[in-house]
Amino acid sequence: MRVSEILILARVRLAEFDLPTIADYYFEVGQRLANVEGCHGISVWRDPDNSESFLVIYEYADDDAAARGLTAIAEVRVKSESKLVEFNPADVIRVRTHRQTDKRVSESHRSSYLSMSVRIADPGYGPELLEEIGRIFDELHLIPGCLGSVYGPNAALEEEVVGIVTWDSEDAFISSLPPGSKYVRQIEFYSRFF
Repeated sequence: MRVSEILILARVRLAEFDLPTIADYYFEVGQRLANVEGCHGISVWRDPDNSESFLVIYEYADDDAAARGLTAIAEVRVKSESKLVEFNPADVIRVRTHRQTDKRVSESHRSSYLSMSVRIADPGYGPELLEEIGRIFDELHLIPGCLGSVYGPNAALEEEVVGIVTWDSEDAFISSLPPGSKYVRQIEFYSRFF
């Protein structure tokens, strides 16, 4: 049985006036996770069109490493949430990595960009959607400026497939968009924040 790496994706809304607290929080989280066996990294991304919309990505070797990571940051999280002026719970997705190519998300440089799609297949057709995403991602790697990618199913719903690509520039991302595709509006776009 193949053990999948795990991505924990947390979409969160953060008020502008809470950003200093958040920056301190993710700095401390990064330090704690650096000591967790099986933690590959953390990165924080911001929607350039909505300054309060963030995506946090935790990368782990497996489910056990993810559990150790959650334990390591629990105390910091509670302390930080109590300092926020405005607290909004995160929308969290646990992804079982099917394939990761080139750089990990957390290895991308601080001026990079990220695109993410979340697609849902009809019941029972998750494996077919996973194959389709794989073919699309094979082509994306031919585009200059593609730094790396990762995709896989939601651990709780195999019909939901999440795909993430990191880009060297916004122009590289824009050049990847097929004209007239019905899926373009399903792509979320972020710039590296931390």
